[in-house]
Amino acid sequence: METKDITELEDIGRAHETFLELRPHLTSREVFVSQVLTQMKDGYRILGIWQGEQMVSGIGFRVLNTLYCGKMLYIDDLTTMSDYRGRGYATLLLKEVIGRAKEMACAEVHLDTGFTRHAAHRVYLKSGFELNCHHMTLRIK
Repeated sequence: METKDITELEDIGRAHETFLELRPHLTSREVFVSQVLTQMKDGYRILGIWQGEQMVSGIGFRVLNTLYCGKMLYIDDLTTMSDYRGRGYATLLLKEVIGRAKEMACAEVHLDTGFTRHAAHRVYLKSGFELNCHHMTLRIK
């Protein structure tokens, strides 16, 4: 099982179906690609696991600098297609990204997760993450 950095426009488009399971509001492939390209301008990166031409698991992340902890790697997205869950893909992607965070001298790795995503919580906890805060949201629109 090998991970691949997603940088080519065609691969970003092919990643849409996988990310759609986590981000169902991004129904259009074109909107997804446009959003990813916009985020890439701010350092967002995607790493994926592929079976042939299909990305089956993907992780989106970026490096931030904060007063809270200094340089951190933030995981925006981690998703595995439903037919491929339970095979260790998410754990492999987490290990790869954590390794990259260490190489980039990040102090911490952060992510947010939905309250009801219990299977994901188990993966994060087994990977060494701790539940240490509440994320608050105020919708403007």
